[in-house]
Amino acid sequence: MEEPEDKGYAELFGHAIRFMILCWSLSMMTLGYMGKVRIDGAFTAGLVSGVLGSYGISVGAKKNGNKDKVIVDKKDTQVGIK
Repeated sequence: MEEPEDKGYAELFGHAIRFMILCWSLSMMTLGYMGKVRIDGAFTAGLVSGVLGSYGISVGAKKNGNKDKVIVDKKDTQVGIK
């Protein structure tokens, strides 16, 4: 069974919007650290983690006591699988 063609445009539009939000929030974080813009860093960091979370990417500390501080955890996602 074929999917309607306009669903592809909606999906592409959703990815484009998320990418624009990701670029904007990363640029605002960078400008904030440089002292060029006064914006809440927690807000922009929340946007970055939200957009990356929508793609199934989460960054956090390991819970098993190892000294490696940051990992990328994508084991429970089905991103890209149809």
